[in-house]
Amino acid sequence: MNWDAIGALSEVFGVLAVVVTLLYVAKQIVQTNQIAKAAVARELQDKYAEVYSLLATDRSIQDLVTRLRDPEYVVQSEQEEEQIEGFCTLLLGVWLTTGIAYEQDQIDPKQYRMYREDVAVKFTKWPGMVPHAKRILKRYSDAEEFDIFKNLYD
Repeated sequence: MNWDAIGALSEVFGVLAVVVTLLYVAKQIVQTNQIAKAAVARELQDKYAEVYSLLATDRSIQDLVTRLRDPEYVVQSEQEEEQIEGFCTLLLGVWLTTGIAYEQDQIDPKQYRMYREDVAVKFTKWPGMVPHAKRILKRYSDAEEFDIFKNLYD
């Protein structure tokens, strides 16, 4: 075998090594993206669990959401206004995080639709919360434009 043949064979092995390495790196990137998406989904589920835990265990929040079922509900005190503001901000923060995660392709469309439907259900179930939520969102220039809040303005 001459040196030219050995050189050509070495180049072929070198190209094969590069291709195998690129395939391996591509697979690692796909796995890393899947892990990152799963982590985001888990974080969103944890945030929802916190909200629902609060709803299930905090008597004052239970009383509040019962009052917010009335679309004509008028706040009775400054303390109650703060409580509504805090509860709305908590929910809007979870939903905004969900919208951002979707826009950055960190959650899949099926998960996003589920969260978006939850927003619609909550505003339908607690219509007394709508004016408070709109007022909070107006404070943040781009927040109203997130698709996840579309039902709030329909």
